[in-house]
Amino acid sequence: MPLGRLSGSARSEEGSEAFLDGMVDWELSRLQRQCKVMEGERRAYSKEVHQRINKQLEEIRRLEEVRGNLQLQISAAQNQVKRLRDSERLENMDRLLKGRAQVQAEIEELQEQTRALDKQIQEWETRIFTHSKNVRSSGFVLDQKVKIGRRIRILEDQLDRVICHFDNQLVRNAALREELDLLRIDRNRYLNVDRKLKKEIHHLRHLVSSLILSSTSAYAVREEAKAKMGLLRERAEKEEAQSETEAQVLQRQISHLEQLHRFLKLKNNDRQPDSDVLEKREKQAREVAEGVRKTSQERLVLRYEDALNKLSQLMGESDPDLLVQKYLEIEERNFAEFNFINEQNLELEHVQEEIKEMQEALVSARTSKDDRHLLQEQQLNALQQRMDKVRLEAERLEARFQDVRGQLEKLKADIQLLFTKAHCDGSMIDDLLGVKTGMADRDMGLFLSLIEKRLVELLTVQAFLDAQSFTSLADAALLALGQSLEDLPKKMAPLQPPDNLEDPPGFEASDDYPMSREELLSQVEKLVRLGPSGVGPGLSVRRGPAHLPCRCSSRSRWRRSARRTWPTPTRSWTAP
Repeated sequence: MPLGRLSGSARSEEGSEAFLDGMVDWELSRLQRQCKVMEGERRAYSKEVHQRINKQLEEIRRLEEVRGNLQLQISAAQNQVKRLRDSERLENMDRLLKGRAQVQAEIEELQEQTRALDKQIQEWETRIFTHSKNVRSSGFVLDQKVKIGRRIRILEDQLDRVICHFDNQLVRNAALREELDLLRIDRNRYLNVDRKLKKEIHHLRHLVSSLILSSTSAYAVREEAKAKMGLLRERAEKEEAQSETEAQVLQRQISHLEQLHRFLKLKNNDRQPDSDVLEKREKQAREVAEGVRKTSQERLVLRYEDALNKLSQLMGESDPDLLVQKYLEIEERNFAEFNFINEQNLELEHVQEEIKEMQEALVSARTSKDDRHLLQEQQLNALQQRMDKVRLEAERLEARFQDVRGQLEKLKADIQLLFTKAHCDGSMIDDLLGVKTGMADRDMGLFLSLIEKRLVELLTVQAFLDAQSFTSLADAALLALGQSLEDLPKKMAPLQPPDNLEDPPGFEASDDYPMSREELLSQVEKLVRLGPSGVGPGLSVRRGPAHLPCRCSSRSRWRRSARRTWPTPTRSWTAP
């Protein structure tokens, strides 16, 4: 029996030492795994940091290259712009010199034409003077005066009608110019609105891009959090599985110890009592029966001896020192196991709390993600609605602009067609604006002024050509004003010769040279201001439906409106 007990105690000691060695090895392996995981995370983080730094350095180098290319392009563009400006200046100087020579030639031609016309006027004046000297009859002079007065009235009436028609045309031109100004104002408004809408669209695009970047960054953060949570979950699962395995091992050991304890207890109950013990018990019973009393210390010693005997029987060791040492070792091992189990339970509770916190963090992250996604969807819907409104407004303004642009293009085409049909001189436009294939909006006034000038020249040439086919100056004047002898009124009141054939007061005649048109007009205006006192009763100064002052006022009014309506083209050269 003592040999069996010694072998059992040795096996239990070896089992406890093996268990402690296993626990130390397991803790060491766990710490090594944690160290490997942390080392892998450190390497991954350092690798990611190096990759980011390399990307940033590459981006900096690329931006520096782009900056150098842009600087080269800017310098080349500046040099090209300077060359273009120099070439344009040379072309302008060449064109201006050519135009100056052409204008000088035209001026010389016009001077020659004016000299020829002056010669013709002097010839006609000499003819009229000789004719007036040959005819000295008073009746013939009166008849000529009556005819001339009648023709003057007719010519003035026709001139008034022509001036009224010309005034109407100027009014229409002014209305068209106002309409063009309104269209230009509408175009400027449309351009301003279009610019504002483009700015708003750019702002919306920038906002959408920022939202997309924020969403992508949030998605990356979410994926990173998911990866970390997955790693933590795997780690927690591994630790939980490991703790479960350790708990199972401890439970197996505890159950093994309990079974061993029950087995030893059963064996102690089934074991036959020792003869010495029985003798001692009988002796004690006889002493009790005989009435021999013992002290409390003796009874305590006896109890200790009984307990020591029981322990020696249970442990298989008779030496008390060895029994105490084994008992202390067993108690220490039990206390160590108890502490280890408590630590494992505390760690298990801590891991469960971490898992619970992670689950709560996951739930809160999901809710915040859903809220953020809903907010982003609302913002995107609002931005989409605003973009739809802006697009509709832009389409409406674009349609209106196209309509106005079509009207303006039609008007420019009509002006260009009229300019071409009238064979207007385009050298002035080429000198001022350069050679252009189309007409700009700001050049319409210049084209209209040239068309008006060309129309006046054509009417003057037509009147001059028609006047060359007549011998009488009066008929030529009527034809120049658009009338003929057949258009004269059939019924006219007989004109009475004036009672006083002398010149009225205020009339200044000059026999040295023939009077010009302006001098004649001034003399007639003086006669009109003098009234009936200065004019004979038979010679009336009425001019039909319009008088001469009205015509002069309408002419001055036309000149003011023409100066106000049509800008005078400025030449870029100086006449010699």
